[in-house]
Formats: sequence, structure tokens, C-alpha cells
Amino acid sequence: MRNEGFSIRPSQKKLEQPRRVRHGIKFRRKNGLEALPWHADAFLRAVEDGIRPDAKVLGMEYALAGQVANYAVTPGAIEASVQGRGVKPYQVRITVKPLSREEWDKVIERMASEAVYAARLLTGEVPETIEECFAAAGRHLLPAAGDGVRTQCDCGLPQPCKHVDAVASLLAERIEVDPVVLFAWRGLEGERVLEKLQEQRTLQTSGVSQAHATASDDQDTSGLPPLEQCIGDFWRPGASIEEAAAAVQPEHVPHALLRRMGPSPMGGKFPMVGLLASIYDSVRTRASGQA
Repeated sequence: MRNEGFSIRPSQKKLEQPRRVRHGIKFRRKNGLEALPWHADAFLRAVEDGIRPDAKVLGMEYALAGQVANYAVTPGAIEASVQGRGVKPYQVRITVKPLSREEWDKVIERMASEAVYAARLLTGEVPETIEECFAAAGRHLLPAAGDGVRTQCDCGLPQPCKHVDAVASLLAERIEVDPVVLFAWRGLEGERVLEKLQEQRTLQTSGVSQAHATASDDQDTSGLPPLEQCIGDFWRPGASIEEAAAAVQPEHVPHALLRRMGPSPMGGKFPMVGLLASIYDSVRTRASGQA
């Protein structure tokens, strides 16, 4: 029997589903967004400020489904690609004003005055009192009034939209276990935070003679041979004692070997290079009888 003029249409619900993403980043926290640590919760609330309830619900659905293809955290910006119902992923940006080098120096100097900050950061924790350190520079770690975040998405929906919320939910989950993401967003990589903090503590506790200035980030190393080409000369005798004593001493670069080796491929709550730099400095201090 024929059904004249009858056609089967996909359900409206199916039409509204976003295109699936292969190997998308999925939100996996069992408790959802409940009981987040203070810093992750503050980040999420700052990004979600003014969001519509339906966009918030859909944003979590996107995060759970793995609709975020990728994201990257750079000084002052979080950039991500989120796949919706369109052919191409939507481009999301969550921006904030990063701290200047001078402002970071003030923050590090204040943090170095108390050992608790280095100790807690090494374990992946962020004390709430850390905001007092940023206040010394007239800034905040987490966005506040007058220093807030801005969200952008090329979907054309009112901001913040569900695509922004999906990214923010994933970042909040990551910030819970990897809080140094916040420092990178504010303009200083977590590895550099710990290194600068250790150097400033050495300066404050042992004086200038035991502390060394941090090497410039843009230091020119183009004239140096690759590390693997130096292996054959490692055990070769250098200058004689007399020549060495008369030679002009080069400027000291702290943790030179760690710097040349670059970031560790190992994961963890805090960059391995910064952790090793802190340990090396502690061993040196004890070995010289100044602990």
C-alpha cells in the first residue's frame, strides 16, 4: 500500500545536534562543576558572567560530548575551536589583560617574602591569600571588576555563548589540577613563576652575593652548537689552572643546563624544570653551609 504525499523527516531533536568531533576534548569530572577549588570556580564565574541559563546548560552538554576540538593558553588569551552544527568549527577567544614584566616583578617579590607560596604551588595548590601578592602590583590573578574577561565567538550568538561556556568548563577542570594555567594566562609561564620565585627568595634570604639575575627570555643562543654536538668534548681538558684564573669570568646564567635542555616531556602538576631548579638551589645553599 502506498502512502501518497507522505515523507519521513528526521526528528527536530536530531537536526539540532552538533556535528561530532573525532578525538575531541571531553569534560570528565564526575561531580560536574560542583565543589571546584576556589581559583577554578572564580575563573569559571568570571567567564560565565551574564550567560543565559540555556547557554550554560548547552555549554556543559558540548563539553561532555567532546565538541571542543582544541584549545591553547597564551599570555592574555585562551583560543579554542568548538564544533557546532555548522560545517566549520567556531573560533572562541577568552581574553584578559596580562601583567607587565614590572608588575610580575612586584608580585614575585611579594610572594617570595613567605615560603608558603612556593610550597603550595609545588603541590598544585593556590592559597587564597595569593591575591594579596597581586594587589601589591595593583592587579588580580583572577579577573575582578575593571579587570575582567572578554569573550568572543564567531557564532553570532549573544556573549558569552554555549561555545565559550564549553571551553570555560574544560579550562576550569584543568585549572583544578594544573593551576599554573592561570599564571600563563596572566602572562608568565608556570615554570618561570617558580624559577623567579626561587631566585627572589635566595636574594631576600642570602643577599646579592648568593643570587643571580634571571637570564633574559630573548637571550640569543643562535651561536651555540646543538647540545648533542658537545658530547664528544665533555671530558676534554680545558684551560690550565693559571689560564683559568686569569680569564675573564663570563656572566653567570642560573640553571644554564636546564635552560638548554628545555621543557621536560614528563607531565605533572608543576613543570619539572622549575622543580629541579628549586631543588638545585636548596642543595647549593645547604652545601655551602648557609642553610
